[in-house]
Amino acid sequence: MEPTALDELAELYRSMLLIRSVELAIEKSHRAGKIAGSFHSSLGQESCAAGVCANLRRSDVVTSTHRGHGHALAKGVSAEAVLAELFKKTHGTSGGRGASMHLHDRSVGFFGETAIVAGGVPWAAGAAWAFKRQGRDDIAVSFGGDGAFANGVFTETLRLARFWSAPCLFVCENNGWAHSMPVERLFGPPGSIAAQVAAMGLRAEVVDGKDVRAVSEISKELVEYTRSGRPAFLECVVYRVRAHSINDADYRYRPKTDGTDWLSANDPLAAARRLVEQHHPGRAAGIDEEVAGLVALALQSAEAGQSPHPRTAFETVYATKGLEWNGHLEVR
Repeated sequence: MEPTALDELAELYRSMLLIRSVELAIEKSHRAGKIAGSFHSSLGQESCAAGVCANLRRSDVVTSTHRGHGHALAKGVSAEAVLAELFKKTHGTSGGRGASMHLHDRSVGFFGETAIVAGGVPWAAGAAWAFKRQGRDDIAVSFGGDGAFANGVFTETLRLARFWSAPCLFVCENNGWAHSMPVERLFGPPGSIAAQVAAMGLRAEVVDGKDVRAVSEISKELVEYTRSGRPAFLECVVYRVRAHSINDADYRYRPKTDGTDWLSANDPLAAARRLVEQHHPGRAAGIDEEVAGLVALALQSAEAGQSPHPRTAFETVYATKGLEWNGHLEVR
């Protein structure tokens, strides 16, 4: 393997490992009572975020979903900022106010998550349209789950993006489940969503999310295609290893070991590590050590950080002036 290709593979593995490590740190911290509230894990789906975002510029923008920790990290948001937000600390991406489903960092082109299913789809198309009007060759990428692409706003946005020739790449992470609904009952087998999009006149591709190199290669093609001023669609077939959310009793609608059994047989992170070791023995171990140290420091920072004071609750919510803190908030 050429040195450049090996470096790219190693970086893909590093990105995936960072996502996996942060997701595991969040789970452990939640079990220990250090993180309150719900969250949606992307564990097992790391290849899609890593493979797509590896081909983006800093000035390209990404919109995400409620399951977006991986998208944020792959686009360049720091592990420290992500974990601090989950711990609801002031140095988090949203100052500790947004938590798991509202990460954002415009400085790296991450326009943010949304708790509204498919809510980020029209955001991305709007950003892409703005880029075109400004004469820029940047693109927008909208990540969404299979459930998101069953929403009417997706079809409406797709039609507008095609009509506008907006430089927008729509990425569907088909993880097999729309909460408790098997995707086969919504769309059919893997590839069915892309087939429907292709019928609307857009270029649509399908890729096996177990292979991060394949994800990166097709993403590179589609990013270049989109940058030329044409919208495109990618269906990345992955699997939802964890429950829909930390509070979801998924054993009620699928076998208890369904996700872990799939991961044992198909783990995309383990596959990426084997490839790195095959072409450069010992390099993966160095990446493992680096990422472990980075996440450990990020956790320490998140745990030690300050929580936002109640007096700041409305600072980024309302334009109203005259809010005063007197043990409670008063509007003057």
